[in-house]
Amino acid sequence: MPVSTRHMFDIDLQHGVLPVSQAASSLAAMIRRSAQQQRPVVITQKGKPTAVLLSVELFDALRALVDDARPPVAAPPEG
Repeated sequence: MPVSTRHMFDIDLQHGVLPVSQAASSLAAMIRRSAQQQRPVVITQKGKPTAVLLSVELFDALRALVDDARPPVAAPPEG
């Protein structure tokens, strides 16, 4: 994974982890921050990580990585 892509998946532990109560009251700001910084935001419940908010661009990058890592599907035998 290139360094620039790896940075996209880093989590800012000081500002990128929020309790669900704070996330609920500041969702628009969290979405803007995630998109601007190109970093995910971890949402916690009762002190445990339970969800991740990320930009569509970052989500697409993750999907592309998964698709690239999957082995090709063999064609069914003709018959």
